Amino acid sequence: MDLRYSAEEESFREEVRDWLARNLPEDWARVDIRRFSQDQDRDIQRQWQRRLYEGGWLTLGWSKEHGGRGASPVMLAIFQEELARAGAPEVLGRTGAVLHAPTLMAYGSEWQKETYVRRLLSGDIIFCQAWSEPNAGSDMAGLRTRAVQQNEKWVINGQKIWSGGAHYADKALLLARTDPDLPPHKGLGMFIVDMHQPGIEARPIRQMMGRAISRVTGSGEFCEIFFNDAVVEPQDVLGGPTDGWKMAMAVSGFERNGLTNPFKFEKLVASLVELARVQGRSADPLFRQRIAQAKIEAHIFRLTSLRNLTRAEKGLAPGPEASLTKLYWSEMDQRLEETAIALQGMYGALDPDGTDAIDDGIWQYRWMFSQAETIYGGTSDIQRNQIAERVLGLPRSR
Repeated sequence: MDLRYSAEEESFREEVRDWLARNLPEDWARVDIRRFSQDQDRDIQRQWQRRLYEGGWLTLGWSKEHGGRGASPVMLAIFQEELARAGAPEVLGRTGAVLHAPTLMAYGSEWQKETYVRRLLSGDIIFCQAWSEPNAGSDMAGLRTRAVQQNEKWVINGQKIWSGGAHYADKALLLARTDPDLPPHKGLGMFIVDMHQPGIEARPIRQMMGRAISRVTGSGEFCEIFFNDAVVEPQDVLGGPTDGWKMAMAVSGFERNGLTNPFKFEKLVASLVELARVQGRSADPLFRQRIAQAKIEAHIFRLTSLRNLTRAEKGLAPGPEASLTKLYWSEMDQRLEETAIALQGMYGALDPDGTDAIDDGIWQYRWMFSQAETIYGGTSDIQRNQIAERVLGLPRSR
């Protein structure tokens, strides 16, 4: 096994580093585990998104035909690694740039492409995603929000939940039921909804981290959205009125194609080592063992990620073994965060917003956020079932 990068790939890495050195202001970078909060730094994140867009980095993996560079999966991974190494902030409209823009390029009308794609990528407009509902989370086919056609326009009524950044989004990519007489997954439509019109209310959800904006991910946290006779113009239907399921699968496909960056966990382990030193616990044999275990697990994850990268480089779709990756990193991160809290002793129980919280309480926020990692994207129990049935070939449990 040769884990070295090719000369061409190393040359690309130097190109990325050089561009970041010239375009990422020092006061925008976060060289440790802290991240931006969008309420505090939204303007910086929007400016950063525009710089990435103008530099051609947000369409790095797009085909040359669609204005991209046609970069390989390895080059995309190198770019993400260098962003993390430099401490670059997240872009403001990440969901729109990473998921919605390529979906529009693949399935949108010419009008939709011309109207939205460039503005999505540049950060001029921000999209959120309005899919899940209080009684339709993993079961999207069970959603109840209705879209009824009246005088060519569509009128939307219903409620959505877990929509990230909806309180500052300009548009929502919304799934709604258009034909109740069709089978559940066939009677759905996907719409681009203007979030600034009357009849729409977005309410940020206060979570156990104590705020609606994440200090961990740097992204706008979840909201619930209420639609009361909201109106969608006919040109803002994506595909046909009953193509919503197909469009949703396309968006999800772009999401699954993303590779988790192993460098961030290696960076966290380095921060963990520094925390142990500052707390005077670096000689404690118990904590030395736990930190060593964290370093080993982070390295194993890097090797696993390289294997997944090899599959992508060969043009192979992610297989059922992707469940192994999700299960591994989510539970690994929880163990890492628990070690960080334990290293702080009694200080680990402090309110993260308190004046005496260590490292501005970021480890407490990270620990709380990590509890969700074994739930979103498929719970650990679901991943274990997938591994048992599809990887190991064991009989179904039911």
